[in-house]
Amino acid sequence: MAGTDRAAVAAAAIDRIDGWLQQHAPRARAALRPPASEADLVAAQEAVGQPLPPDLRAWWLYADGAHSGLHADGGWLIPPGFAPYPISEALGSRRLWMDVARKVAPLDRWDDFVNSENSRPAATVCETWLPAWLPVATNHGGGNLFVDLRGGPRIGCVMEFHRDTGALAQPPWADVADMLDDIAERLEEGEAEIDDSGRVDWP
Repeated sequence: MAGTDRAAVAAAAIDRIDGWLQQHAPRARAALRPPASEADLVAAQEAVGQPLPPDLRAWWLYADGAHSGLHADGGWLIPPGFAPYPISEALGSRRLWMDVARKVAPLDRWDDFVNSENSRPAATVCETWLPAWLPVATNHGGGNLFVDLRGGPRIGCVMEFHRDTGALAQPPWADVADMLDDIAERLEEGEAEIDDSGRVDWP
């Protein structure tokens, strides 16, 4: 999907998600943070060393993730059970996983390994966190959703990473725009569960 198309699909999906949350799950809507600042977007871009996909920019310009803590808990906006990261927490998570990867890999082979894996196409599975992966959501239990910014026709796809297995499954979404459109559709079709406190959950 071309960049302008990604941005347009993301914007339309965000409008649908926002409208649904305001009507059906105001607590979940209130848990979303204000839009990201340009400085935060630049920090994310500099961390991965390349421009952010336009659909990811659109998402973070709508909401810089979700507030954390029991009183701000809006549930799991992203199925099957992920909460969107603020950029600062996304970058912190990325640094953590990179540190873990360096400790696991033999030091004398680290650079060769990273260069080799980073040269493979986006959506290629890998057990170890890579620098071209940018987290966008967490399950607060060792699992992340990330955008794969390696090259190739599937650049920008959204994949799952789990601390015990790495990223071994194929991407559930082609890109952030696809993810947002899927969320909007599933919300509108009544697939989400809303508890008495207004949290979003997925069966």
